[in-house]
Amino acid sequence: MKLTFIKTTELNVKLRCTIQATGKLGFTETTANALKLPGNDRFVKFAQDTDDNNQLYMVFVSAEDEGSFKVRKAGTYYYLPTQALFDALGYDYKKHNYIFDLVRMANLDEEAQGEVYKMKQRELTRKEKK
Repeated sequence: MKLTFIKTTELNVKLRCTIQATGKLGFTETTANALKLPGNDRFVKFAQDTDDNNQLYMVFVSAEDEGSFKVRKAGTYYYLPTQALFDALGYDYKKHNYIFDLVRMANLDEEAQGEVYKMKQRELTRKEKK
């Protein structure tokens, strides 16, 4: 048996990201800092659960390949250029606001060859601009 200690400091940080009206996936400042996005070249891949295609996973990987997105920065804002991905998956991000709470899934790291987060989706209708 091997014990893995849970760090209570990690439990207090709410990790989340949101699909913007442009289709980009944006990270809150708290999330960007917790995921160590500032100052690092980070790449992200997405995966779906084979039993539930609606369940997405975000996998942070160390190297770029044909299936990864490079984390980009605009000012202090970190995002992924995911418009084509969310279009292909059928997300209506112009009409709805999709917020994902990220839950660390370390048990999937080896299989995914990266740092895995389950994306727990919340959907809200966007307010129309006047």
